[in-house]
Parts: sequence; structure tokens; C-alpha cells
Amino acid sequence: MSRRVEGFKGFWVWILVLFISLVLHGLPKTYQNKIASLGRTVFFSPFLWIDSQYDILRDNLAKLIRAERELARAKLEIQSLTEAKIENQRLRRLLEFKENTDYDLVLAEVVGRKVGRFPSTVVIDRGSADGVARGMPVITPDGVVGKIKSAGVNSSVVQILLDPSIRISAIDQRSRVNGIVRSPDGVHLVMEQVPVGEDVAPGDRIVTSGYGGVFPPGLLIGYVSEVSEPEGSMFKKIEVQPAAKLNRFEEVFVLVEIPQDSIFGERTKNGGSR
Repeated sequence: MSRRVEGFKGFWVWILVLFISLVLHGLPKTYQNKIASLGRTVFFSPFLWIDSQYDILRDNLAKLIRAERELARAKLEIQSLTEAKIENQRLRRLLEFKENTDYDLVLAEVVGRKVGRFPSTVVIDRGSADGVARGMPVITPDGVVGKIKSAGVNSSVVQILLDPSIRISAIDQRSRVNGIVRSPDGVHLVMEQVPVGEDVAPGDRIVTSGYGGVFPPGLLIGYVSEVSEPEGSMFKKIEVQPAAKLNRFEEVFVLVEIPQDSIFGERTKNGGSR
């Protein structure tokens, strides 16, 4: 039954289409053209709208991509300018430090670093051709870094202050108490051989004493961070916070010549040699 109904409907649809065709065919040419134009407009308008929207979307996407590229380029420029500003400030500080010291200094850049949070050695880009030799002190404007372990022609290995084999004769700048600064574990600094009862307090500046002939007197090593007197011990336990940033410096100074009068003057001030 349903098939007969559907067939019947289809028949009348064809009759209607045929009737419309005959009517349109009988119309004047002008009306036929107008109706054809209207039909094309109605039929193609959705496709034309989709095409225009696609063009708009494509143009907006292109603008977005250009904007993102310009933003990324601007970020890189800002980063470069920021890095350049930081570098200029750092180099200006190095220059001011060199101009305000009596020591003969050679500026060097770190070009290699031993892997680890607290490296014991770094490599610098200055060597014997620049007057650098084994045993020379290495410092930054913040404080002592270490000393030259070995020197090649154009590069040298620096032994960092945290290397357990380094020992520096030191003095409490406030109380003039003498001791030895070293790192027992490659991580922390301590000041040893200070008898119980001596005047050393947290916050005191610990500087080189000039004894031993390697480091000139008065170079800042660090600050006392903790003081205790272990039971049964003859010596204080003194922990020292390094003044120099031993795990993230980029440039250093090598003291290639130490004025002897500064060493002798400091030793006389301290009351003779140890």
C-alpha cells in the first residue's frame, strides 16, 4: 500500500515539474532570463557565502600566523636585550673592580666546567701566554674562587675553593682570630684550628691572612654562618658561607702579580708570621 502511495506522489511530482517547465517555456525570453538569474542566485548563494567565509578565515589565519611570528621575534629581541643588559652590568662591575684594586689582574672567561652542582675545577680561556701560572689566586668581585691548578698556553684549570685539597690561611676581619679555611666534603666551607674561647661570631667576614704566600691578605673568603663548641673538643666548629658564587660564575680574575708590600704590611699588622 505504501509503495502505491509513494508511486502516486511521484507521479504528481513529475506532472508538476512538467507543468512548470511548460509554463516557463511559454514565458517571454526576458522573464525566462530573470527567473534563471533568480534561480542561479538562490542555488549558488550558499556556495558563494561559504567561499567568502573561507577567504575571510584564510586571511585571518594568515594574520594570526604573522602576529605570532612577530610576537616570537619580539620576545627573542627582548630576551637578547635583557641578556645584553645583564652582561653589560656584569662587565661594568668587573671593570670597576679591576680599576679599584692595586693587584695586577687578568680577566678570564670560564669555558669549561666539571659536571655537578659543586664542581671542584673549571677551565678558563687564559694561560701562560697571558702571564698565568700554577698556584696563582683566582677571584671575582664577590670574593675568592680558588687558585690555578695547571696552566697551558691559552687555557688553565682552576681549582675551586670547595676542593678538599685547598687550605687557605684566613683571619676573622673583626676579631683578628686566625684559622684555616677548607672544605671537608666538597660542599661546605669550615674554618678550623680556632681554639674554644676565641671571639668568632656569625656574620663575621673571613678574609685571607696573607700567610703561605699564595693569597694576598684581605681577600674576602666568606661569612661565618654558624659557630659551635663541640663537647670535648679543643677547637670551635665554624661554618663559613662562601662570598663568591662558586657554582655559577662566568668570569674570573687571575692575580698574576701580588705587591709584596701588601703581604708584609698585613703580616706586621697581624703581629708576625705563623
